[in-house]
This record gives sequence, structure tokens and C-alpha cells, in this order.
Amino acid sequence: MTIKLIATDMDGTFLDSNGAYDKTRFDALLTKLEQANIHFVAASGQQLLALEAMFADFADRIIFVAENGGIVKYRDDILFEEKMPFNKVLEISDIVRKSDYIQDDSVLLSGANGSYILETTSDYYKKKANFYYEKVQAVSDFSEVVDDILKLTVSFTAERVLEGEAWVNQQAAGVRAVTTGFESIDIMPEGISKATGLSHLAEKFNITPSEIVAFGDNLNDLEMLNYAGRAVAMSNAREPIKEIADEIIGHHKDQAVMAYLENSQF
Repeated sequence: MTIKLIATDMDGTFLDSNGAYDKTRFDALLTKLEQANIHFVAASGQQLLALEAMFADFADRIIFVAENGGIVKYRDDILFEEKMPFNKVLEISDIVRKSDYIQDDSVLLSGANGSYILETTSDYYKKKANFYYEKVQAVSDFSEVVDDILKLTVSFTAERVLEGEAWVNQQAAGVRAVTTGFESIDIMPEGISKATGLSHLAEKFNITPSEIVAFGDNLNDLEMLNYAGRAVAMSNAREPIKEIADEIIGHHKDQAVMAYLENSQF
């Protein structure tokens, strides 16, 4: 099996339990991949700004598929971007805020230039937003936001997050909701997934899906894993991800993706 591209989810997959990674180790791994002419893709539900900050030392050596496939960046070029109409953003935020799944106005708009939460949300959610997102701004009303919005992120309770995902998909037309964490749902334009991002990269680099290896742990990785020629799930992955995987490796907290790639023959 010839490998030309490796795509990995971040939280719960590539990153450890602190949301970090060993930069020295990653530098050596990237060198190994570059020598084999293999592209490394950070494929995440996180915003582009956050991924670029996370990989600031390696930004010119990797590819970003951010916002669950809503934007793809290679070096200084945006290869693909799918914005959400702002009237749809306001409509969806209003729908989820009125539901009984949500608590504390825990909605975030992820934009090209920043992230936006409501002043009425809890201090806990504000802290959480600032951990995962860059340039977080609190506003009194989402109608005040002036930015291109690529997705909404909503926090539901862990017990009801899957139920909440299904509810959003029933209530809202033109978008799709997908579980991204144990308490989080991302809402993107309909038809957008991490596989969307990989398909644009496959076209640019003349790569077939059979030449792609993908790593994931959660439901927002499902399409990407189905698209890739080889799907690898983490031991901490949700069951539907394990069921479609060609292989199950170790836990994300042990940086199992890094170890797997270090030990692979390319």
C-alpha cells in the first residue's frame, strides 16, 4: 500500500490528555514523512486560527483541514472554504438556545477572524471557549458579529449529546450537526465534512483515497475514515468509529498516533 497523505484528528486522537504534543518528536516525524514525500494533515473540528497557533513551528510543513472540513489551507493558500450564510447562523443559534438540551447559552460562532460567545454564558464555558479557540470575543447578541462564520459549536450534557445531535439535524435545514466531543456538537453547512477537505487535497496532489491513512476517535471523523484507504481508530474512540476502522491502536493520552507513524515503514 503506497501512502501519500496522512490525516489525523486532533482532540482525542493526535493530542495527549493536556491537548498538547511533543514538538521535538513531531519535528523528527515530519522529517521522516517529508523524506518519503508524504503529506501530513491536521484534520480537526477546531478553527484554523487555533490550529495555526498549535502548529506555529510547523505551519509551512503541514496542511490544515479545519472546521470539520469547512476550510483547507496549504502554506499560504486557502484551497477551499465554505462559509455559512449569516442569516442561517442566527437562525440556528436561536433554535439551539431555545432547546432544553443546552445550558448557560453555551454557543460559539467560529469565524475567519475570531470566535464569538455570548456575554450571558457561564464562566465555565468562557474558559472552555478560550482553551479551544483563538481570539474569543463576548458579545451581547450574535447579530453584532461582523465576520465570515464557518460553523457553530454547541455544548450539551454528555448524557444527551447524541440525542441533541439528532434533534438539531431534525430541526434545522441546510446544515448538519455532528458530535465532536463528549459534550460538544459542531454545526456546519450541509455536505461539509473532513472528507470534503481531503477530497480537495486529493485533487490538488493527484492522490487517490487508497493512498490516504486517517486517524480518528469521534463521530465527526466518520466520513474521513470511510474516505481514506486505511482507517485507524483510537482505543478511546466511540464504538461506531471502532466498527468501521481497519485497525485500532492505543490511547490518545499516550500519543499512540505518533508512535504508530514512527514505527511504520514508508
